[in-house]
Amino acid sequence: MKIYLLRHGIATEREDPATDSQRPLTSKGRDQMEKIAEALNELKLKPDLILSSPYVRADQTATILAKELKMKKHLQYTDLLTPEANPETLIAAIQKDYKVDELVLVGHYPHIGLLLEDFLGLEIGETITLKKGGICCLSVDDFSARPLASMDWLLTPEIMLKV
Repeated sequence: MKIYLLRHGIATEREDPATDSQRPLTSKGRDQMEKIAEALNELKLKPDLILSSPYVRADQTATILAKELKMKKHLQYTDLLTPEANPETLIAAIQKDYKVDELVLVGHYPHIGLLLEDFLGLEIGETITLKKGGICCLSVDDFSARPLASMDWLLTPEIMLKV
């Protein structure tokens, strides 16, 4: 299974923690995500499913990607990708509920970083940081193996904006 971890695009600043889930992408964030989605389309990214956090900025990011890849009918939402979610619970759900060859997960930092650590068998704090709009590709052959995945590639927004 190929799993792509995509961090949402540039969003408005956090003013009130109570409304964090409602923060949208900025106009720059939308523009960059449209270009990043085009670059991923050029790279022939063909996931079977896009799974996103329901938070507005992640939803907007996932929707831009789904539109570019012509996958609007293959976009689903889960609270397992919200910032406070447990990465291990998401990994268990992927194994049990998502029998696909290629899966895009759209989420937030630090959750995406913790998820990446879990997949790669890294210790807490050895985070590989994905910038906003960054994406990496993992290969998972066996969910019982340790580490669970190997990283095939990681692309920064800067690289994709030049494609």
